Amino acid sequence: MKINLMFPGQGAQFTGMGLDFYNEYEPYRALLMEASSVTGLNLLEILEDEERLSETENTQIAIFTMSYGIADLLRKEGIEADHALGLSLGEYGALTYGGALSASDTMKLLRRRSALMQQAAEEKKGFLAAVSFMELSLVEEAVGKVSGVSISNYNAPKQTVVGGDMEKKAEFEESIRALGGKKITYLPVSGAFHTKLMESAARHFREELKSFSIKNPEISVLSNYKGDFYENGEDYREILAKHIDHPVRLSACLSKLDSTEEDVHILLGPGKALQSILKQNGLKGRVYAVNTVEDFKKTVSELKGEKKWKRKQY
Repeated sequence: MKINLMFPGQGAQFTGMGLDFYNEYEPYRALLMEASSVTGLNLLEILEDEERLSETENTQIAIFTMSYGIADLLRKEGIEADHALGLSLGEYGALTYGGALSASDTMKLLRRRSALMQQAAEEKKGFLAAVSFMELSLVEEAVGKVSGVSISNYNAPKQTVVGGDMEKKAEFEESIRALGGKKITYLPVSGAFHTKLMESAARHFREELKSFSIKNPEISVLSNYKGDFYENGEDYREILAKHIDHPVRLSACLSKLDSTEEDVHILLGPGKALQSILKQNGLKGRVYAVNTVEDFKKTVSELKGEKKWKRKQY
């Protein structure tokens, strides 16, 4: 039996997220205050301001702080993961949880990463859209007919995220519908992340990464860019730079978990998109979505009753 922690990506945010944890748990309060100090952002104000929270420069820190904060609380309860993975931005939570980066360094990196991505998004307006209930081959065919548009996320066999130039949005939609696509959901993000529109951000971020120490993680962590586990000795900096302007291979990552019915998957932080994606990928095992204190207490209570999963006592 394995425990897998899963960290959400940008677009999952909601106003007031995590404030119940802030009010109840001192370690969570300390982490939020550290994030505010390190980044120069007043996260308490941002979390209650829908417009500011939706800005990339604020969203990434806010989501990381919540998801990693919950993972840390679980660890303090003795619940530790065998594997960790994240969706897009969530990969930084997974790497930090695994010990590859310190929380403080991750906050600094995300502050710079988000600023570079926001800058790239402003230089060239873009969109992201989830295409659901459509075979990947058909999505690829439709996208191939529209220049300036490409696949951003391979989420599930019949859920693909497409991104590109805002001026090509109507042409993209027409191409999808011409091949039978019916459900297109535009995502609440400020740019076409994980596409070539982010090339400048990836290039500058590659330079930023040179100043940070990244260690081999202490547990297995999956790479969105590779669609496979990170391996000791790899160039993590290059992988994280490419992570910005190359597609997320989430479906491939999930298949690498080789899940069984006894496995436990804990979704950390805001949003419910990952829950649907797991189901679409046919992932076996129990799923716990933890984005409120009530969810957290229920999950801890249920798992603590199962002695066989415990790796370490605190």
